[in-house]
Amino acid sequence: MSDLTEGTHPRVFETISQVVELVADNRVPLATERLVALVAEFPREGLAHAYLAWVLSTSGRHRDAIEHGRVAVQLSPRSERVSLLFFRVLWSADERPQALDEMRRFVALEDSEEYAQIILEMERAGM
Repeated sequence: MSDLTEGTHPRVFETISQVVELVADNRVPLATERLVALVAEFPREGLAHAYLAWVLSTSGRHRDAIEHGRVAVQLSPRSERVSLLFFRVLWSADERPQALDEMRRFVALEDSEEYAQIILEMERAGM
């Protein structure tokens, strides 16, 4: 997965790793709390906003999730991870046309094996 993470503070990666584990353990409120603090500390880190969007989405807070996803893409437009997280946030919020727009935006910039796989799965499903 291509990801422009050069210059990303190590604490961002460490916190995201912890958050993924918290979500897997169904401790979403604590994960959200940690990401809100991370975004406050590193407001220009697209990856932090993207993961906050993902966690908010898992809680059904779709409007807030979409807002953070948009910020993430603005901050890190060439990050595949950011784009994929935003795509998933939009998809789960039933904003399918916007999700597809995000997919098209990213693949116009970069090759993406993950998006290629998603497209293949959608074609197989007749979408």
